[in-house]
Amino acid sequence: MFQTVRAVPLFVVLIGAILITGCGGGSGLPSSNQVTVMVTPSQASVAVGGTVALKGSATGFTQTPIVQWWIQEAKDAGGSDDCGYLTPPPVSACQFGYVIFGSVAQFPSSATYYAPLTPGTYHITFEATQFTTFDHLTKTTTATVNVTP
Repeated sequence: MFQTVRAVPLFVVLIGAILITGCGGGSGLPSSNQVTVMVTPSQASVAVGGTVALKGSATGFTQTPIVQWWIQEAKDAGGSDDCGYLTPPPVSACQFGYVIFGSVAQFPSSATYYAPLTPGTYHITFEATQFTTFDHLTKTTTATVNVTP
């Protein structure tokens, strides 16, 4: 008598192997408490219409992260424009000022905050994210800028 043997499709075996190696310590991500992000200066004052040069960096990532900058007040306002740009906009409608950074792949990252014509306190957020095949780790920090008349 012949015995029937069922073959496990190769793709099921491959998916299982990927999931096993993708879980736990094999993901390539550091743990969240191993990563520290910073922006300098963390606090600044500037006159209306002025600029502030910022630098975002981090320690603890195991690969170069992707970066992004934005104005927290713009993001909190819920619009589609967070006032963070890779190139200067022809005209900015950002009432909170705007921030220009050259590349999402440049790390450490340099940015310039362009203050609005309205005095106030604004928060410029720097975000760094390391991606792996199945996961990511994102850390943010914020610089506080006081825009004076």
